[in-house]
Amino acid sequence: MTNNTKILPAAVALLTMAAGCSTTKDTVPPEKAMAVGWHTKHEQSNADGSTVIAMKPITDNVRGGSPVAVLAKVRIYKTNGDYDNYVPVTLNDSRDGLVSYPAPSDLHGASPVKLDDGFLLDRRGVGVNTAFTRWTYAEYAEMQSAPSPEEIMANLIPGARVTELYETPLTTGIPDETAKCNELIKSGLKDCKTLIVQIQQPE
Repeated sequence: MTNNTKILPAAVALLTMAAGCSTTKDTVPPEKAMAVGWHTKHEQSNADGSTVIAMKPITDNVRGGSPVAVLAKVRIYKTNGDYDNYVPVTLNDSRDGLVSYPAPSDLHGASPVKLDDGFLLDRRGVGVNTAFTRWTYAEYAEMQSAPSPEEIMANLIPGARVTELYETPLTTGIPDETAKCNELIKSGLKDCKTLIVQIQQPE
């Protein structure tokens, strides 16, 4: 069967919320995975004239009908503002509804680590549909219970987004994680996979 669809040389994927935060609240079921081929539905236009491209990952770690254990990889990202101290949540594709958000107890050790060149070391599982609330990690962690979805939606920072996201070849939990991430950044992100990239449209 001939497939004329052009495949991006670097597969771009939507990152789901990080595994291991067992008390994270999910408000809707996860969307079905997108097709592998490039299509305009993978583009998300922003008000600032830029376009974010993201495709959901291909899961091929199945052998003999059973999932194969895969070690999580370190991911680094950038945002379009200084939001590293503010709690992220996940919105739907239209960014008008909440998909998931953390419980206050989830945030211990979850704040990102500042890296070189404006990068951050991901601790929460950010992605193309990540939004940032007005609550700092410290403020949110002190709450007796998580805010309601309606309250969270009313307290999002307008326009705050993840603009770049890369999966590194490093395994999470390794020693000197920060230093090794900075080495990769200095190398031009050698051997890193692009998961999200924002393309600025010409004026």
